[in-house]
Amino acid sequence: MSEQRRRGFAFARLLSSAVVSQGLLSAANFIIGLILIRNTSDEQYGLYVLVYSAILLLISLQNAFINPPLAIRITKLEQSGRSELVGGLYREQRRYLPSLGAIVIIIAIVLWYFEILNISTGPLVLVTVLATLAILNREYFRMVLFAHRLPQNVLKTDIVYVVLTVIGVYVATFTSAPAVATVIVLALAAIVSGIFLSRALHRIEPWDIKGAKGILREIAPLAAWSTAGAAIHWTFSQGYIYLVASTLSITAVSIIAATRLLMMPMNLLSTGIRSLMFPLASSWLHKHGASLVWRRLILFALGLAVMTIIYFASLWFLRDWIFDVVLKKQFAERDELLLLWGVIILVTVVRDQLVYLMAAQGRFRTLSLFTLFCAVLALVASYIGMLQFGVSGALIGMLIGEVINVLGIIILSMRSTQAVINEPTRSTA
Repeated sequence: MSEQRRRGFAFARLLSSAVVSQGLLSAANFIIGLILIRNTSDEQYGLYVLVYSAILLLISLQNAFINPPLAIRITKLEQSGRSELVGGLYREQRRYLPSLGAIVIIIAIVLWYFEILNISTGPLVLVTVLATLAILNREYFRMVLFAHRLPQNVLKTDIVYVVLTVIGVYVATFTSAPAVATVIVLALAAIVSGIFLSRALHRIEPWDIKGAKGILREIAPLAAWSTAGAAIHWTFSQGYIYLVASTLSITAVSIIAATRLLMMPMNLLSTGIRSLMFPLASSWLHKHGASLVWRRLILFALGLAVMTIIYFASLWFLRDWIFDVVLKKQFAERDELLLLWGVIILVTVVRDQLVYLMAAQGRFRTLSLFTLFCAVLALVASYIGMLQFGVSGALIGMLIGEVINVLGIIILSMRSTQAVINEPTRSTA
């Protein structure tokens, strides 16, 4: 077998493991949402969606701060350097995150005392803090194993996580506070999975907990812009639901989330391979240059777009049966919301792939500023849309922001590749 074919098979195995892992997580999230929709009130499901969206924000911030410098550096370091880098990042997180969590808990208790939080939201905030700490610990080790290109090890622990969460959430629906119980289940599953992940990494390449002193300060100049970009993008990919809750109601949140749930497999498939795609894009850029990376990302985007269209066509054909039998819910704007979500997710999966060129080039400042513009535009459009059209207006605003975002990324990336192509000509002129 030729070297090129061996590399092709190795890449296919890496990608398939990452896809299967994310497929499991997508299925688990779908099943969890389905269990809660079918067996709890709209308010309880709406509260869970608000909480889980906040957890997703913190996961995104962690990934955006750590993953870019981790992926860029780990491919260039020897074993001792990798050990110090991974250990240093882990030590710094263990130092700061629990302290931040304790501060949030104290604030929540104070708000509960002054009755700003109530008997439903108070406990929910407290368990969410604990769950977030456990989930961030788990996500760190997943990130490192992906950076080492070891998705097979991640897959094994994800299976454990999925089984624990699905069974646990079903049991949680029999409690008097399903949203709180569900978050506790997520915390316990993350603790167990995090232990397995850390042991798997330690067997392969032990980390030096005393290494890389001050690593967070060192990576901050690069990581700050990527983190800002992640926070800004969250404001219109997830943060819109808080605008919906304040403008309309928590029930409106549950309606939007229930229809979005049906598109979750494609959305999570795209975002889930991010931990693997960023190291790959960085490696391709280092070895082959921007033009090759751009062509490969376009192929990935087209492939996911085709999969999304096929999936949505099947979903649309079966929509009556799905809402009547599977969800056991009917909404006044059901078809409009489903169509809007289909187009939004199609644009999103394309954007999620094409953005890796600029990310691998470290152009986080440009991405962050442009994403901020799109986020503000999307939120304003969503607010106006809700006042004019109700629940569907929120998604119209999101779609406007996503379309402008992906068009901007295409233009900026094409200019980047063209500049690289023209550089030798300019230098010899």
